[in-house]
Amino acid sequence: MEWIFEISNFLIGTCLASHACVIVERAGKEDFIFSRSKCTNCNQQLCLLDEIPLISYLVLKGRCRYCKVHIPCEYFFTEFLGGFAFSKINFSNIHGIYTAIVLFSLLLTAISDYQVQEFDIILVLPALVISVLHIMNNLNSISIIGFIQFFPIFLLLLFEIIRKKCGSGDLIVYLILSFYFSSKLANLTFLIASITLLIIFFSSKMNEKQPIAFIPFIYIGLIIQLLCK
Repeated sequence: MEWIFEISNFLIGTCLASHACVIVERAGKEDFIFSRSKCTNCNQQLCLLDEIPLISYLVLKGRCRYCKVHIPCEYFFTEFLGGFAFSKINFSNIHGIYTAIVLFSLLLTAISDYQVQEFDIILVLPALVISVLHIMNNLNSISIIGFIQFFPIFLLLLFEIIRKKCGSGDLIVYLILSFYFSSKLANLTFLIASITLLIIFFSSKMNEKQPIAFIPFIYIGLIIQLLCK
């Protein structure tokens, strides 16, 4: 019956990812909790059938029901990734709830980074607070191997920030992953993210001078890591 549990969590994840897109889009502009969703082009309020994650996009063929404007496929992809991100979380215990908050906070950060190549610290703050509290409660379990795995990558990211080759947000996310999960998982996540970015970079012939949002790739790497655990 485990597959029923994972499918249920997948559906929950798609809904959380869909709402994450709304939060990033409306943050600081309008209410994103109680107000109904609407088309950003024609401002027509959407009905419930238009708000079903994944399914609505497919049924409507990626277009608004009212003005027929194209809906960016990034929304569909974000909901799809969100489903997998939360698919193995046990929402019945406190650790599962904390993990869900960390993943949701990082998802908000990844969406914002993708859209504008930056993010407000308030988006990542819940994940940062939880990860710091987690590492403080587990200081006695930190091993020499864990420290060796953490410190070189930390210094490398810090060096790249000083050289202005990467943003400080990447370092914050690395700290969150290392503190809450483990240095090993954080390092492998960044490795997967880097490989994925290189594949897309060379296959799509991206402009070398164009800024690249790295946190979305980190989030993809994290999902792969969590699914393989």
